[in-house]
Amino acid sequence: MNAKPKTSQLSAWVDRGVALFCLGTLIPAALAATDQIAYLAPWWMLIVGGGIVLASIGMMIASFVGWQLRSFALSYVTVVTFGLITWSSAWPADTVATGSPWLWMCLGVASICLAVTTGTGWGFAYALASGLLFAAVRMTPSGQNASLLGAFQDMIVLVMNASVVIVALGVVSNAFKQLDDAEAASRKEATDAAIEEALLDERHRLDGIVHDEVMTTLVSAAHQNNDPHVAQQAQKAVERLAEAEQPTEARLPVTGDQLTWLVTDVVSALVPQAKFTSQLHNLAVPQPVASTLGMVVREVALNVAKHSGAENVEITLTSPEPGGVAISVADDGVGFVPEQVPKRRLGLQVSVVYRMWAIGGKAEILSSPGRGTVVNLSWVPGEQPVAESEQQPRRRRSGRMMLDIPDLSRPLLARLVWVLVGLQFLLGWTSLDQVTSIWPVFLAQGLAAVATWLTLRHSDKNQMDFRSAVAVIVLLLAVTMIVQAVLPTGHWPGYATWHSNVVMVLLVAVLVRGREHVSWTGVGLFAVISAIWAVSHDMGVGDTLRAGFGPFSWMLVAQLLQSWLIDMGDRLSASRRSSAAANKAIAESFSKLVLRDVWLTQLRAQVGPLLQRIADPDHELTEDERAACLAQESRLRDAMRAGNLVTELTSDAIDVARSRGVDVRLVDSRGTRLPEDVRTALTRYLGRLLTDSSTKRVVARAAPEGYEDVVTVLAVRDDGSSELVGLDASGRVSTR
Repeated sequence: MNAKPKTSQLSAWVDRGVALFCLGTLIPAALAATDQIAYLAPWWMLIVGGGIVLASIGMMIASFVGWQLRSFALSYVTVVTFGLITWSSAWPADTVATGSPWLWMCLGVASICLAVTTGTGWGFAYALASGLLFAAVRMTPSGQNASLLGAFQDMIVLVMNASVVIVALGVVSNAFKQLDDAEAASRKEATDAAIEEALLDERHRLDGIVHDEVMTTLVSAAHQNNDPHVAQQAQKAVERLAEAEQPTEARLPVTGDQLTWLVTDVVSALVPQAKFTSQLHNLAVPQPVASTLGMVVREVALNVAKHSGAENVEITLTSPEPGGVAISVADDGVGFVPEQVPKRRLGLQVSVVYRMWAIGGKAEILSSPGRGTVVNLSWVPGEQPVAESEQQPRRRRSGRMMLDIPDLSRPLLARLVWVLVGLQFLLGWTSLDQVTSIWPVFLAQGLAAVATWLTLRHSDKNQMDFRSAVAVIVLLLAVTMIVQAVLPTGHWPGYATWHSNVVMVLLVAVLVRGREHVSWTGVGLFAVISAIWAVSHDMGVGDTLRAGFGPFSWMLVAQLLQSWLIDMGDRLSASRRSSAAANKAIAESFSKLVLRDVWLTQLRAQVGPLLQRIADPDHELTEDERAACLAQESRLRDAMRAGNLVTELTSDAIDVARSRGVDVRLVDSRGTRLPEDVRTALTRYLGRLLTDSSTKRVVARAAPEGYEDVVTVLAVRDDGSSELVGLDASGRVSTR
């Protein structure tokens, strides 16, 4: 079972966040527009105001039902841009505005919309272009006849605020992408480890049956002719093998990685030189299909090993159709004419074509003399899909949690907070002409810097210390009262209110760091103090509402985003636990499939007929059959003790060599699988050595990890001469 990537979940969160920002912006924009609506042309308000509301609502609906956000977001950008361009024409020419155009609040959101849906480059470009255009509007009567400095301040704020949010989204997105990649690798390692462990358990179980039942029976039959106890022992071995074949668990689907492992294992045992390429991701096929594919590929590999003489064999596994599997086996061997192969040849017709037909698949054989052979196998699911991921139950959050930001993004986000605070300090310095005394402003900025340091201190830990959180709130309220004490009366003092943005940024940071109750208390006190200041300084209704209730809208946006991210974290944790349990269950199910349909199939083909004859009390074994018992026992012993050193074809050559008196001994001291290049070179070398009539003794040993020679082979000739060769990790053979 594959967990849904965090990046896809983050994309949904970003869509909702952008939609929520658009909706959240409507509140302060509406408050700021209360003193300007009466002057704006009705057609303009209908097109621009109505368009912004409809696009914002449309984005929110789309983000929750899973629609594409792009069309609504681009509509929002188009309407806002049209509104900015036509603002002056919608405003009475002989009237000077008493405040900044309310549309400025939507410009930053439009930049973010464009960045999310089109690309960060477009978002930055729009932020700069809209900032320049807004600065030009600000210097007209419809924009309050602002000074060049005031217009420049507006442009800097618009560009910087939008850019910081775009960068923050990029930082978090990249952090989650890297976390996704790391977790995918970790998940694959855990899955592989679960498979290896389960396979090891099943291998031990099968080895126990082979050693205690099969090998003992073969040795006994070779030395005790017509003993009824041996027949009973053979019957018991047959029954144990039949019992091991019976499924004892629900046959769970096989994943793409597991199918790749299965194909690699069965082919490598026959064609060590084969190279594998797999693109089977997020795939699951029924066990009977996976089993059949494994057996068919094994039959194809057996034909390659026996008849092709190929130097290069390439196995490719892909999923060209949803849920489907395509396996291509290509070799550069001698080739043949498929049409001339007799229909009675079971290898191709029954083991390949008919088996694929039985599971609803297809087999295509392309070959010609001297041009190699390509066998294409394909299977697609029927009407009922088999690769559906189970929906994980939604786990409700118990108690409040904090947002878990990936470690690698915290330093960058902390720097962004400092950039925002520093920008507000700069705006405060350029607005000193608006205050009655400048020294309280510098004092307030010093306290704000301390509050920022306290907020970001120990940012490597999500949970913020309670006393530090309270200290930050106290400092921010002190900053608020100090700045408001030197602000003028009767009009909004522009960017002399720099402190309000600092307060909002740090309160959101406190919220994100797990102290939401403290943060909400701070925003409530800030709103009360700011509303009292606005009323006592003869501000208009719009400015009073903006000062008193505006902070709540931004805090609500942050709270909802926090809740969504917590919910996403909960789902990821639940998915991780479920995936671990599913991996274990699937690995166990897969290991039993390999036991039944691969290992036991090979074992039955090897010793099944011989065991049946031994189990027949009326059958008297011939000398050849008793010799076959010893040969099969030796073959099984080699596979158990030195599986790294033998393939099926090598075992055949060893049987023939032993039958003519060659002493063949295999020692496996490695413990892990040999590299495929070494297995390929060893298979070829042993094949030549064992078929040489002058060879009288062969000792092959796989060295433990860390040795320069991965495998050493000693060969003794009938004239008494000997040769010692070593194979390094790349398969190169050197004579000692």
